[in-house]
Amino acid sequence: MRGVGLKIGNESGTGNVRGYLLALLLAMLLALGAAVPVLAAEEPAGEDGGTIQPQVVGGEPVPDGEYRFVAALRDTTRGNSAYQQQFCGGTLIDRNSVLTAAHCLESVTAPQLRVTVGLTSLREPGQGQTRSVESIIRHPQYTTSLVTFRYDAAVLNLGRPIKNIAPAKIPATTSNGLEDPGDQATIAGWGSTVKQPSNNDPRYPVRIQEAQVPIVSDAAARRAYGDDDYEPRLMLAAGRENKDTCQGDSGGPIFVERSNGRISQIGITSFGNGCGAKNFPGVYTEANSEDIRPFIYRAADAN
Repeated sequence: MRGVGLKIGNESGTGNVRGYLLALLLAMLLALGAAVPVLAAEEPAGEDGGTIQPQVVGGEPVPDGEYRFVAALRDTTRGNSAYQQQFCGGTLIDRNSVLTAAHCLESVTAPQLRVTVGLTSLREPGQGQTRSVESIIRHPQYTTSLVTFRYDAAVLNLGRPIKNIAPAKIPATTSNGLEDPGDQATIAGWGSTVKQPSNNDPRYPVRIQEAQVPIVSDAAARRAYGDDDYEPRLMLAAGRENKDTCQGDSGGPIFVERSNGRISQIGITSFGNGCGAKNFPGVYTEANSEDIRPFIYRAADAN
């Protein structure tokens, strides 16, 4: 590996240069009895002030009611509010199933998870529909983020169906015209808004953010990450300097909106070298890959 980091928040996963090493450092400081610095939050208030939470670098706030298919993954062992608990994103792909990144789920179990769909602000408890997780199904060829970023996909089977929210659709394996280099796609999530690497503290929003990013060619992505880390058959790259997903956005979607208003998810936020760093686009699991899409729908049908 070349110092690339998974885009997960709240350290609820491993193999994450941005999160895992921070967690290790905090643990060492605690063991030594040292004071642990509080990281800045985007909108500190009450019990949530200073909590490390996930935002898109270079993005804009999403109005209430938009992108209702985007899901917030929440670890109920991390505080009492949605703002404290949220650590990764996901996408509603049918009324019983949410698609996310496998690396988000390396250190959590189904009983401790809650998924909220249709949420815009993490401090609006009345927004969205929250469900328990009945089962976690990871891609069978996914191993661990400490070894590889390949096959970084998982499906959460929900305890009860989501009502009145249109799911995103995964394009057919032959529909690669949505991923042409230079085309624009949308990213959305609650991840850090600060470009990384940076000397500034990360800032995490309460409201979901969105940004438009250009698709990057496989050739350019391989030059950036090398053959060992970037596999064109399983991945796609998107973003530019100052426009990217970041830690906390893991598992969320990169998608395009068709002329008929239909949402097509082309990728799952996976990893990157920095956030919005020059010459290092974000990397996404290619949702309609011949090795990924069939798994997604088999896992969803298992519910």
